[in-house]
Amino acid sequence: MKNKATIIGHLAFWLFYLTVVGTGGSLIADPSQGWPFVWNSLVFGGIVIYGNLFFILPFLLEKKYRRFGLIGLGFVLLVIFLRFETEHLFGLHLTDQFGWPAYFFMSVQILALFLLSTMFGGFLQWMNDRERDSFLQKEKLASELKFLKTQVNPHFLFNTLNNIYSLAYRQHPNAAPMIATLSKIMRYHLYDGSRERVSLVKEAEMLHDFIALHRLKHGDSLHVDFYSEGIEAQHEIAPLLLINFIENSFKHGDADSNPDAFINVNLIVEDGRLQFSVENSFILPTAMTNKGVDEGFGLKNAQRLLDLAYPSHYALITKAENGVHSVQLNIQL
Repeated sequence: MKNKATIIGHLAFWLFYLTVVGTGGSLIADPSQGWPFVWNSLVFGGIVIYGNLFFILPFLLEKKYRRFGLIGLGFVLLVIFLRFETEHLFGLHLTDQFGWPAYFFMSVQILALFLLSTMFGGFLQWMNDRERDSFLQKEKLASELKFLKTQVNPHFLFNTLNNIYSLAYRQHPNAAPMIATLSKIMRYHLYDGSRERVSLVKEAEMLHDFIALHRLKHGDSLHVDFYSEGIEAQHEIAPLLLINFIENSFKHGDADSNPDAFINVNLIVEDGRLQFSVENSFILPTAMTNKGVDEGFGLKNAQRLLDLAYPSHYALITKAENGVHSVQLNIQL
């Protein structure tokens, strides 16, 4: 695409230049010098433009201003001298016929082409630099996004394997179902986690499986309510995003110590907007002093993922008060 635009730019310039010198040739009093003037202008125009673009302008782009100025001036003077010395070879006698006005006009023509080619080459370089910077920025963001997702997997896997180990050590019957459910979740991480967008239906199913793992660990004593509404097949979301908030609620909640602990999850889509909320109970002194309820790794990870996947298209509010930590997330899908 970039090469095509450059070629079109060159062709457009030469078409314009040919029109200008053709008009100039038609205005010469002696008709026999019209076409020779056009050919002479094209030949020396090509020498000036491409000599500058390939051999002299690079000094300017490398910020070697003194060298560019000296070499550029010498190059322009040399081309002007050669043009006058070879004028008769093209069948031209403009300097003999018109004197110093012809010298002046032909010299200005060379100088103008040198300045125009400098501007044109500088503009192309600016466009290339802008495209490269944009590409590098996208690559940087994509790499960071990939890195964040790879952080999610080991973090989640480490916590879950600890839970399974605890149950297996006690020969609990839920150990085998937990392994099966974990396998299903990790399959989703492996095959869908690297995509830019996934089906919200599949993401919600993965969240159900994640909660099921914790139900198997805690049994009927765990009070978790998962409510979803309005999710349709066409709705998509950045993968492995919402799980951070739910994992954070288990990690920083008090399900292990409080029989009245609760976690409420709502996943609602309305008018193309995702309204996601998570509330969990916690024991105030322990959560605030030891766990840092609103500074968990998962929450920071999730916010950075949001910044990369939905810049300026989401609203996130977190708060902890009266023994309840809540997350309110609104995303334009």
